[in-house]
Amino acid sequence: MPVGADPYAPVAAPHPGAAPAQPYAPAAPYPGAMPSPYPAAAPYVDPAYQGAPYPGLPGGPAVPRVVPPSVQNAFYLMLAGAVVTLLSLVYSFTILDQTRGEVLDSTGGVVRGSDLDLLMSVTVGFSIVTSLITAGLWVWMAFACRAGKNWARITGTTFFGINVVMFLFGLLTAMLSSGLTLVFLFSGVGIAIGLAVVILLWSGRSKEFFAPAPVGYAPYPGYPATGPW
Repeated sequence: MPVGADPYAPVAAPHPGAAPAQPYAPAAPYPGAMPSPYPAAAPYVDPAYQGAPYPGLPGGPAVPRVVPPSVQNAFYLMLAGAVVTLLSLVYSFTILDQTRGEVLDSTGGVVRGSDLDLLMSVTVGFSIVTSLITAGLWVWMAFACRAGKNWARITGTTFFGINVVMFLFGLLTAMLSSGLTLVFLFSGVGIAIGLAVVILLWSGRSKEFFAPAPVGYAPYPGYPATGPW
């Protein structure tokens, strides 16, 4: 602005046909400055992350869960329980004639002929269905517990308690009537397997495995877990 000019005077409009004002241009390099021999550095990006979501968050990689040895051993024992159940069913087929005679004697000969055949057919069918269901429950609980499902641990423990009560009732009835048979030996082995499974599933390492995950961020692999933020 010229010296002595009125700073509040209106600015004159550009003359029609005059060239528009040029945009601001960056300053030229300092005269005599040497260009850098190194290329411009790119921003650093950690290759371990590459913008991936944080593990444990939606869309992020799942944090693997390690099955403790106690749960793995319980898994194998539960599969063994299913095998013992099926072996007991097979053995019951080999003593059908003995069972038929015991039923005939216990009824004093009242149930005989076609009635006895019908009763034996119902008994065999009931044994097949219950044995298959029991073996299926063993296998189902085995895989569910190995997957860390706490409801499966509770359900399996409940089934074990019911099985113990039924075993004791059947054992008492057999001792007061026809005596013990090899079938109860299979049942006793199943009870022992169930007891070992319950102990393994409720041990210290297993409790940590079945415990619900804490609220907050999942720990990044290689770092200890922290509390919720």
